[in-house]
Amino acid sequence: MRIDMVIVLRWFLCLMLLAFHTKAQQQQELSAYRLQHFTDENGLPQNSVKAVMEDKNGFYWLATEAGVVRFDGQKFLTFDRSNLPIFSNRIRGFVPALPGPNANPAFEFYALTENNQYIGILNNGLVASDTAFYEKYRTTDPFADKNVRHNSMLGSVPEQYPSDPMAEHYFAVSDSRTFFIWKQKTVSCYKDGKLIYTATGSFKDFFLIGSQPYALDSAGTIIQITNKTTNKVQFPEGDIVHNMLYSRQKSNFKLYWNNVARCAFLYLNKSFYTLEESGNGRLTTKLILKDYDFADLDIVAAHYDRTSGALLLGSSTKGLFLIKSKNFQMLKLASKDADNAYYAQKPAGKHAVITGQGYQLGLNATGSQVVASKVSAFMENFAYKFAIAMNPDSSFWFGIGYNLFKLDKTAKKVLVRLKLQDNAKAFFIDQQHRLWIGSENNSLYQMESSAGQYHTKLVVKAPFGGVSIIGQGAADMLFIGGTKGVFTFNVRTKAVQKLLNFNKMNIRSFYTTADGTWIATYGNGIFLFKNNRLIQFPLDKDRFLATSHCITEDAKGFFWINTNRGLFQVARQQLLDYARNNKNLVYYLYYDRSQGFATNEFNGGCQPCSVRLGDGIVSLPSMDGLVWFSPNQIMAELPGKGIFITSINLERKEIRVTDTLKIPREFEQLRLQVTTPYLGHVKNIQMHYSLSGEGREQKWFPVNADFVIPIPKISYGNYKLTIRKVNGFKTNDYTYKTVRLTIARAWYETWWFRSVLALLILGLFFMAVKWRTGYLVKKERKDNLLRHYRVISQIVAAVNHDIQTPLHYIGYSLRQINAYLHKQDNGNPLITRMSDESLNTSERVGTLTKNLLDYIKIQNKNSSSRTHMGHVEVREMVSGICELFSAIAGFRGITIRNEVEPGFEVWSDPSLLSIVIHNLLDNALKISASEIIISTNIIAGKKQIIIEDSGTGMPGDLMKWLNKSYRSYEEWLKISLYPEQKGIGLVILKDLCVLLRIDIIASINAKNHTTVRLMFDQGKG
Repeated sequence: MRIDMVIVLRWFLCLMLLAFHTKAQQQQELSAYRLQHFTDENGLPQNSVKAVMEDKNGFYWLATEAGVVRFDGQKFLTFDRSNLPIFSNRIRGFVPALPGPNANPAFEFYALTENNQYIGILNNGLVASDTAFYEKYRTTDPFADKNVRHNSMLGSVPEQYPSDPMAEHYFAVSDSRTFFIWKQKTVSCYKDGKLIYTATGSFKDFFLIGSQPYALDSAGTIIQITNKTTNKVQFPEGDIVHNMLYSRQKSNFKLYWNNVARCAFLYLNKSFYTLEESGNGRLTTKLILKDYDFADLDIVAAHYDRTSGALLLGSSTKGLFLIKSKNFQMLKLASKDADNAYYAQKPAGKHAVITGQGYQLGLNATGSQVVASKVSAFMENFAYKFAIAMNPDSSFWFGIGYNLFKLDKTAKKVLVRLKLQDNAKAFFIDQQHRLWIGSENNSLYQMESSAGQYHTKLVVKAPFGGVSIIGQGAADMLFIGGTKGVFTFNVRTKAVQKLLNFNKMNIRSFYTTADGTWIATYGNGIFLFKNNRLIQFPLDKDRFLATSHCITEDAKGFFWINTNRGLFQVARQQLLDYARNNKNLVYYLYYDRSQGFATNEFNGGCQPCSVRLGDGIVSLPSMDGLVWFSPNQIMAELPGKGIFITSINLERKEIRVTDTLKIPREFEQLRLQVTTPYLGHVKNIQMHYSLSGEGREQKWFPVNADFVIPIPKISYGNYKLTIRKVNGFKTNDYTYKTVRLTIARAWYETWWFRSVLALLILGLFFMAVKWRTGYLVKKERKDNLLRHYRVISQIVAAVNHDIQTPLHYIGYSLRQINAYLHKQDNGNPLITRMSDESLNTSERVGTLTKNLLDYIKIQNKNSSSRTHMGHVEVREMVSGICELFSAIAGFRGITIRNEVEPGFEVWSDPSLLSIVIHNLLDNALKISASEIIISTNIIAGKKQIIIEDSGTGMPGDLMKWLNKSYRSYEEWLKISLYPEQKGIGLVILKDLCVLLRIDIIASINAKNHTTVRLMFDQGKG
């Protein structure tokens, strides 16, 4: 028989394609849980965990062979014989507090030692021995015998030692008023100490779900115990019925029961279920763990936190297991030649994406397996994975540089091949489905098509530099990130605007909402551009957010920000509250690889930077796979519990923990160890503390990584130590803890010492006052003598006041004569001129006399009333003085030029300053040859009045004496008691300058003329 070779070849090709597809299409099982395993190598004191309980504060308590252990989610704290008055460290288990009036409200429940000693769990997160418990128990349990420290309280299941109700009774607490006695074949209910009912049956185990009693009969069937004559058989419903080994005919499950929390679990075929009462009076189950072999792990205790979903399993030999559901899944292509460092991607249906490498990754219908394959050899060979721009029909643009391609939605077929006229670096499709292309040469292009033909159109050239990212803004606005900053581009008006403060920043992505445009940067964190205002948000304490890649918003109002060091969740409202007031808190919840990532290093700088699929899943690229998660299904694990003090260490010795501390004065350091129950990442616990009181302002400091608060040596007094912890995503939501400190006084700070010291100081004060008074009296006498001497000497040297009246009369007569001579038409010019000079001289003598008298008057005044300071208008004052000297100046052929600027003012005493200028001008007239110039200036913050003459220059010794400065007027008075005789006019001049705090500087200029500068501070002038 002849075989057709064509048919053979076709079959061969089909088999090869099938083999290739089978190899390329890979399925990987995904783990649904995150596991933390604790042993004596990482915190536990010993590896036998026989019971696990949770208190109302959120602490987990473990019964071990080495003591009772508290677990706060981060650290283990052991209580044993070293810090408790107990005989043995071996803990049998836990028992509940007693019902009724015998309950001690200080204790929530108890740990029971092998010697039947009771360690009470306190409401402050610590423990204490309760020696009164057993006697109260004996008065509560009607069947308790008189054996010393015999305990009949029902323990958890599985029991450490098998229960034997035929040999002894068991006491089980139901609520604060009710308890049950299991004895032989009966279970009796007591309420407020009175028997309510008794049920009969052959019970292998007795347990409570909440307050409802149940039992297992000899066949392993669950029996609901009631006050009726017949007990009710219960067959569990819910998830367990789907277990392939479950059978109603044969109860082959194993019961786990927590006797303090009164919650039950069932274990069957490596699966673990909660057992709870449903609304219809039935028992239902919920699967919380599968594929865990409890027999291999020696699991003997379990506790399930319904709020956080955490399951704690105690092993008799292998320590503690903490198991949580995994919120994040890693998707990779499991091939040796696969490139699993992902960047750009696009949706490929509801459960898959296509990456820039040409891979398709997704999940199967149940979400339990990764389905990965290579779908585009073209994209893989092109080897550029940073940009994908998807069209509405799921086809997409792909490429870089001068090559641009359009592929169909499967990435298997190239629809368009284009050669670009510029070197393209970024692609983006906006809300109007327009494709924008940014180049490295300051250019932005738009793709256009006609008759199925595509071409690019240059839209704008601007100083973008190399365009690296394009994002959507509001309406017709685009955001463009380039090597030269961030720009906005209005598509309608073609206007380009550069945003300030973004120079030299590496822009990773843009995300626009109704609140503005959010910008992620590589190196500077995240920003919000709103109403032309740029807001930079604070970083996390480790600055991981500095390298932000992408902002992805979920339906619940949270932003997810991936970085080089992990993933952050933050409430958008908190960011907006911070933008409104930067004193508001921003809380970032941190996720790292312990949550299920293969690496903490996410990728960015690609477009798009993240992808949201139709079923709500978010896909983020990382250096080792895609990270998938469903934000709507993640229950944020927030540190919302209280703050507790674990220990207080004073001078390396532990003291009793209390909220009010009395500390001795001579201490060097006080250390408080604090904690909060939290099973999440330790970086999410943000605590600060403040020590206030005794003049100290409230200032917040971060609690260190060891959660130790050190308090250094401080002075005596009452202080308040406030500790606060951020609770989560609500703005300024804190939990506070306050500790009051009283620092005792040292002996030298006591009242009696201070009283003696005050008396001593008072005596010394009186002695000092007496001595000082004597000294001041002597000094005042001396000063008075000096002052009187000066007054007398100056009166003798000056014109006597008694001649002032005759001078006034002479001046009046000369004015009348002068006026008469000027009226004569044929008067003698010589006589008229002589009359003018005589009148001028008379007025000068009168003015000089007045100035001398004014000067003499101030010498008899005290220092506070010698001057009357105010604003002095200099030009007006100088004009009056110049007019006084005009006649004599004219007679001598000297010109007086007043070049003082109009409105120039100084702060001084007008009368005394007039005397100073009068004396200077008078001296200048005596030595000038042709002119005198009076001007003003401001140099180095000081105002100046400058008088320059045209004489032969001032002698050097006189200039040195005049220029000398003094620290105070009193210093000048002492020195001027014995002055070198400089002339009374210059002495008065110098005296007034020192009194008015005027710096006087005399100098010789290049023309050998004398220049005198009066320098004033501008303080009030």
